Amino acid sequence: MRGNIILIVLAFGITSCGGSDGPGPPTSPQPPATTTGLAITSSTDLLKIKQSETFTLTATMSDGGTKNITGTWRSESPATASVDSGGRVTGIGAGETAISAESNGARATPLTIRVLPDYQGRWSGDWRVAGCTADGDWSLSDICREVPPGTLLSFGLVLTQDRDTATGTVTLDDVAGPVQGSIRLAGQLGVGGGFPVTEEGITIDVSVTEWETATIDNQQMTGRFVLVFREATFRGSVRFDGELRIVTKSSAMPVSAAGRKGQLRRALHGIIRR
Repeated sequence: MRGNIILIVLAFGITSCGGSDGPGPPTSPQPPATTTGLAITSSTDLLKIKQSETFTLTATMSDGGTKNITGTWRSESPATASVDSGGRVTGIGAGETAISAESNGARATPLTIRVLPDYQGRWSGDWRVAGCTADGDWSLSDICREVPPGTLLSFGLVLTQDRDTATGTVTLDDVAGPVQGSIRLAGQLGVGGGFPVTEEGITIDVSVTEWETATIDNQQMTGRFVLVFREATFRGSVRFDGELRIVTKSSAMPVSAAGRKGQLRRALHGIIRR
Protein backbone atom coordinates (compact mmCIF):
# COMPACT_ATOMS: atom_id res chain seq x y z
CA MET A 1 0.00 0.00 0.00
CA ARG A 2 2.83 2.39 0.89
CA GLY A 3 4.54 1.68 -2.41
CA ASN A 4 1.41 2.67 -4.32
CA ILE A 5 1.27 6.02 -2.48
CA ILE A 6 4.89 6.79 -3.47
CA LEU A 7 4.15 6.04 -7.14
CA ILE A 8 1.12 8.33 -7.10
CA VAL A 9 3.20 11.18 -5.60
CA LEU A 10 5.95 10.72 -8.21
CA ALA A 11 3.42 10.68 -11.03
CA PHE A 12 1.87 13.91 -9.73
CA GLY A 13 5.29 15.56 -9.59
CA ILE A 14 6.07 14.56 -13.17
CA THR A 15 2.73 15.90 -14.38
CA SER A 16 3.35 19.20 -12.61
CA CYS A 17 6.79 19.64 -14.24
CA GLY A 18 5.31 19.06 -17.69
CA GLY A 19 3.19 22.19 -17.30
CA SER A 20 6.22 24.44 -17.95
CA ASP A 21 5.83 23.81 -21.71
CA GLY A 22 2.73 26.03 -21.89
CA PRO A 23 2.55 29.58 -23.42
CA GLY A 24 4.84 32.22 -21.93
CA PRO A 25 3.98 35.82 -21.15
CA PRO A 26 2.66 37.90 -24.14
CA THR A 27 5.23 39.95 -26.13
CA SER A 28 4.77 43.69 -26.86
CA PRO A 29 4.02 44.51 -30.57
CA GLN A 30 6.90 46.26 -32.47
CA PRO A 31 6.13 49.86 -33.48
CA PRO A 32 5.84 50.42 -37.26
CA ALA A 33 9.00 51.66 -39.00
CA THR A 34 9.09 55.40 -39.62
CA THR A 35 10.83 57.52 -42.26
CA THR A 36 14.14 58.92 -41.08
CA GLY A 37 15.35 60.46 -44.35
CA LEU A 38 14.58 61.05 -48.04
CA ALA A 39 16.91 60.98 -51.04
CA ILE A 40 16.46 61.69 -54.75
CA THR A 41 18.28 59.35 -57.13
CA SER A 42 18.76 59.53 -60.89
CA SER A 43 20.90 57.79 -63.49
CA THR A 44 22.17 61.15 -64.76
CA ASP A 45 22.74 64.76 -63.76
CA LEU A 46 22.55 65.99 -67.36
CA LEU A 47 19.67 66.10 -69.82
CA LYS A 48 19.41 67.32 -73.39
CA ILE A 49 16.55 69.57 -74.43
CA LYS A 50 13.42 67.41 -75.01
CA GLN A 51 15.03 64.43 -73.23
CA SER A 52 13.24 62.89 -70.21
CA GLU A 53 14.42 60.86 -67.21
CA THR A 54 12.42 59.50 -64.28
CA PHE A 55 13.86 60.40 -60.88
CA THR A 56 13.21 58.25 -57.80
CA LEU A 57 12.34 59.32 -54.26
CA THR A 58 13.76 56.83 -51.72
CA ALA A 59 12.93 56.76 -48.01
CA THR A 60 15.32 55.45 -45.35
CA MET A 61 13.34 53.73 -42.58
CA SER A 62 13.95 53.55 -38.82
CA ASP A 63 14.47 49.78 -39.08
CA GLY A 64 17.41 50.33 -41.46
CA GLY A 65 15.55 49.45 -44.65
CA THR A 66 14.81 51.63 -47.69
CA LYS A 67 11.86 51.86 -50.05
CA ASN A 68 10.77 53.94 -53.01
CA ILE A 69 7.84 56.22 -52.25
CA THR A 70 5.67 58.81 -53.94
CA GLY A 71 6.05 62.48 -53.13
CA THR A 72 5.49 66.03 -54.27
CA TRP A 73 8.04 67.09 -56.90
CA ARG A 74 9.24 70.57 -57.83
CA SER A 75 11.66 72.16 -60.30
CA GLU A 76 13.38 75.34 -59.17
CA SER A 77 13.39 76.59 -62.78
CA PRO A 78 10.50 75.18 -64.86
CA ALA A 79 11.87 77.03 -67.90
CA THR A 80 14.97 74.82 -67.67
CA ALA A 81 13.36 71.50 -66.74
CA SER A 82 9.86 70.39 -65.84
CA VAL A 83 8.92 67.54 -63.47
CA ASP A 84 5.58 65.75 -63.19
CA SER A 85 3.91 64.08 -60.20
CA GLY A 86 5.70 60.81 -60.92
CA GLY A 87 9.19 62.33 -60.89
CA ARG A 88 9.62 62.39 -64.68
CA VAL A 89 11.99 65.27 -65.51
CA THR A 90 12.09 66.76 -69.03
CA GLY A 91 14.70 69.19 -70.38
CA ILE A 92 13.10 72.43 -71.60
CA GLY A 93 15.90 74.99 -72.03
CA ALA A 94 19.65 75.30 -71.48
CA GLY A 95 20.85 75.96 -67.94
CA GLU A 96 20.87 74.44 -64.46
CA THR A 97 18.04 73.78 -62.06
CA ALA A 98 17.44 71.94 -58.78
CA ILE A 99 14.86 69.15 -58.59
CA SER A 100 13.35 68.70 -55.12
CA ALA A 101 10.77 66.36 -53.55
CA GLU A 102 9.02 66.02 -50.22
CA SER A 103 6.70 63.55 -48.49
CA ASN A 104 4.77 63.78 -45.20
CA GLY A 105 6.59 66.95 -44.20
CA ALA A 106 10.08 65.53 -44.90
CA ARG A 107 12.14 67.05 -47.73
CA ALA A 108 14.93 65.45 -49.73
CA THR A 109 18.15 67.28 -50.54
CA PRO A 110 17.57 68.86 -54.00
CA LEU A 111 19.42 67.32 -56.94
CA THR A 112 21.02 69.81 -59.36
CA ILE A 113 20.87 68.91 -63.03
CA ARG A 114 22.08 70.60 -66.20
CA VAL A 115 20.11 70.87 -69.43
CA LEU A 116 21.84 71.55 -72.73
CA PRO A 117 21.01 71.45 -76.45
CA ASP A 118 21.58 68.39 -78.59
CA TYR A 119 24.20 69.40 -81.14
CA GLN A 120 25.12 65.88 -82.19
CA GLY A 121 24.41 65.06 -85.82
CA ARG A 122 24.66 66.57 -89.28
CA TRP A 123 23.93 70.24 -89.88
CA SER A 124 23.74 71.87 -93.30
CA GLY A 125 22.69 75.15 -94.85
CA ASP A 126 24.51 78.33 -95.77
CA TRP A 127 26.40 81.20 -94.22
CA ARG A 128 26.76 84.85 -95.17
CA VAL A 129 30.02 86.77 -95.38
CA ALA A 130 29.35 89.61 -92.95
CA GLY A 131 32.78 91.18 -93.34
CA CYS A 132 36.18 90.72 -94.99
CA THR A 133 39.41 92.29 -93.70
CA ALA A 134 42.85 91.82 -95.24
CA ASP A 135 46.19 93.14 -94.05
CA GLY A 136 49.85 92.81 -95.01
CA ASP A 137 50.44 91.18 -98.39
CA TRP A 138 46.84 89.95 -98.40
CA SER A 139 45.66 93.56 -98.62
CA LEU A 140 47.28 93.78 -102.07
CA SER A 141 44.99 91.01 -103.35
CA ASP A 142 41.43 91.18 -104.63
CA ILE A 143 40.14 88.51 -102.23
CA CYS A 144 37.70 90.82 -100.42
CA ARG A 145 36.33 91.96 -103.77
CA GLU A 146 36.04 88.39 -105.05
CA VAL A 147 34.29 87.23 -101.86
CA PRO A 148 32.59 90.46 -100.71
CA PRO A 149 30.28 90.97 -97.73
CA GLY A 150 26.83 89.63 -98.52
CA THR A 151 28.14 86.55 -100.33
CA LEU A 152 26.25 83.35 -99.46
CA LEU A 153 28.33 80.18 -99.16
CA SER A 154 27.47 76.59 -98.25
CA PHE A 155 27.83 75.32 -94.70
CA GLY A 156 28.15 71.81 -93.28
CA LEU A 157 28.91 70.54 -89.79
CA VAL A 158 29.09 66.99 -88.44
CA LEU A 159 29.37 66.77 -84.66
CA THR A 160 29.73 64.11 -81.99
CA GLN A 161 28.65 65.27 -78.53
CA ASP A 162 29.83 63.80 -75.22
CA ARG A 163 28.06 65.58 -72.36
CA ASP A 164 29.15 69.22 -72.85
CA THR A 165 32.03 68.63 -75.30
CA ALA A 166 31.77 68.42 -79.08
CA THR A 167 34.13 67.31 -81.84
CA GLY A 168 33.63 67.06 -85.56
CA THR A 169 34.26 68.48 -89.03
CA VAL A 170 33.15 71.80 -90.46
CA THR A 171 32.75 72.54 -94.17
CA LEU A 172 32.77 76.23 -95.12
CA ASP A 173 32.10 76.47 -98.83
CA ASP A 174 34.98 74.36 -100.17
CA VAL A 175 37.24 74.48 -97.10
CA ALA A 176 36.89 71.64 -94.57
CA GLY A 177 38.67 70.60 -91.40
CA PRO A 178 38.33 69.39 -87.80
CA VAL A 179 36.88 71.46 -84.96
CA GLN A 180 36.33 70.83 -81.27
CA GLY A 181 35.04 72.71 -78.26
CA SER A 182 32.40 72.81 -75.56
CA ILE A 183 28.84 73.86 -74.79
CA ARG A 184 28.48 76.80 -72.42
CA LEU A 185 26.07 76.85 -69.50
CA ALA A 186 23.65 79.09 -71.41
CA GLY A 187 23.67 76.57 -74.29
CA GLN A 188 25.92 78.25 -76.85
CA LEU A 189 28.27 76.01 -78.78
CA GLY A 190 31.86 77.20 -78.95
CA VAL A 191 34.19 75.25 -81.24
CA GLY A 192 37.28 76.07 -83.20
CA GLY A 193 40.18 74.54 -85.03
CA GLY A 194 43.19 75.00 -87.23
CA PHE A 195 44.10 72.96 -90.30
CA PRO A 196 45.96 73.30 -93.61
CA VAL A 197 44.54 73.38 -97.12
CA THR A 198 46.67 73.06 -100.24
CA GLU A 199 46.14 75.10 -103.40
CA GLU A 200 48.49 74.82 -106.36
CA GLY A 201 51.06 73.14 -104.11
CA ILE A 202 50.93 76.05 -101.64
CA THR A 203 49.87 75.31 -98.07
CA ILE A 204 47.48 77.80 -96.54
CA ASP A 205 46.80 77.71 -92.81
CA VAL A 206 43.12 77.97 -91.92
CA SER A 207 41.80 78.99 -88.51
CA VAL A 208 38.18 78.81 -87.38
CA THR A 209 37.76 81.01 -84.30
CA GLU A 210 35.28 83.10 -82.27
CA TRP A 211 32.59 80.49 -82.90
CA GLU A 212 29.32 81.09 -81.06
CA THR A 213 26.23 79.30 -82.32
CA ALA A 214 23.06 78.20 -80.60
CA THR A 215 19.95 76.08 -80.96
CA ILE A 216 16.83 76.14 -78.81
CA ASP A 217 15.01 73.22 -80.46
CA ASN A 218 17.86 70.87 -81.51
CA GLN A 219 16.83 71.43 -85.15
CA GLN A 220 17.87 74.95 -86.25
CA MET A 221 21.17 76.66 -85.51
CA THR A 222 22.05 80.35 -85.60
CA GLY A 223 25.23 82.23 -84.77
CA ARG A 224 28.56 83.47 -86.01
CA PHE A 225 32.24 82.55 -86.47
CA VAL A 226 35.50 83.90 -87.92
CA LEU A 227 37.49 82.27 -90.73
CA VAL A 228 41.16 83.31 -91.14
CA PHE A 229 43.66 82.46 -93.91
CA ARG A 230 47.45 82.75 -93.56
CA GLU A 231 50.39 81.65 -95.69
CA ALA A 232 54.03 81.35 -94.60
CA THR A 233 55.47 83.57 -97.35
CA PHE A 234 52.68 86.17 -97.14
CA ARG A 235 52.68 88.80 -94.45
CA GLY A 236 49.44 89.32 -92.60
CA SER A 237 46.16 87.47 -93.10
CA VAL A 238 42.65 87.70 -94.44
CA ARG A 239 39.67 87.43 -92.11
CA PHE A 240 36.09 86.57 -92.99
CA ASP A 241 33.33 87.22 -90.46
CA GLY A 242 30.60 84.66 -91.03
CA GLU A 243 26.98 84.51 -89.95
CA LEU A 244 24.88 81.37 -90.15
CA ARG A 245 21.82 82.06 -92.27
CA ILE A 246 19.65 78.94 -92.57
CA VAL A 247 21.22 75.89 -90.95
CA THR A 248 19.18 72.84 -89.98
CA LYS A 249 19.89 69.36 -88.67
CA SER A 250 19.18 66.54 -91.09
CA SER A 251 20.24 63.04 -92.00
CA ALA A 252 21.68 64.27 -95.30
CA MET A 253 25.41 64.61 -95.68
CA PRO A 254 26.65 68.23 -95.76
CA VAL A 255 28.21 69.54 -98.92
CA SER A 256 31.74 68.14 -99.15
CA ALA A 257 34.76 70.20 -100.10
CA ALA A 258 36.42 67.20 -101.69
CA GLY A 259 36.73 67.27 -105.46
CA ARG A 260 35.31 70.71 -106.13
CA LYS A 261 36.46 74.32 -106.22
CA GLY A 262 34.08 76.84 -104.72
CA GLN A 263 34.28 80.59 -104.38
CA LEU A 264 36.83 80.61 -101.54
CA ARG A 265 39.21 78.25 -103.30
CA ARG A 266 38.90 80.16 -106.57
CA ALA A 267 39.82 83.36 -104.75
CA LEU A 268 42.84 81.70 -103.12
CA HIS A 269 43.84 80.20 -106.44
CA GLY A 270 43.78 83.63 -108.07
CA ILE A 271 46.04 85.09 -105.36
CA ILE A 272 48.58 82.28 -105.70
CA ARG A 273 48.67 82.52 -109.49
CA ARG A 274 49.55 86.20 -109.19
